[in-house]
Amino acid sequence: MDLPLALEALQRLMHRATRAGNFALAFAVHRGSTDAAVIHQAAFLHDFAEMLMLCHAPTMELQIQGAMRADPTLRTAKAQRDVLNIELDDLRQELFKRWHLPQLLVRISDDKHLDHSNVLCAQLAVRLARHTMEDWDNAAIPDDIEAIAKLLNAAPRVALAFAKKVDLQCL
Repeated sequence: MDLPLALEALQRLMHRATRAGNFALAFAVHRGSTDAAVIHQAAFLHDFAEMLMLCHAPTMELQIQGAMRADPTLRTAKAQRDVLNIELDDLRQELFKRWHLPQLLVRISDDKHLDHSNVLCAQLAVRLARHTMEDWDNAAIPDDIEAIAKLLNAAPRVALAFAKKVDLQCL
């Protein structure tokens, strides 16, 4: 087991979580959401199950990451099911419930309810943070920006400028 690799992965994940929380908060404030703080928390905590894996079962988490690097077409959920027999999103939701976290946080964190604007706000922030980890040239970013523009009721070029401004302010 390579603990330095797990530590590096955890640090990257923490950085991504911070960026996701910042995007979510900015989007929620722009929308005038009264649940902005909880949306921020939901986006920040989105990958906490993966963080737990890196701390308590790093070999398994690195196995998932290795499988995905080896096969770029492999979906994250399938890789997680293959190694863990559960998807980390489902694990996160179950832990939130068992730990009796606030119901609003549990609900906004549930990616299966993207028809709710607060859930969508958190999820789009998480996606944007993931897709922009290296740079702003990822092929998925135009789709993210299109969805964010719709959420914010703005033109895509305005949504892109807004997201980049948020990212720069939070460095």
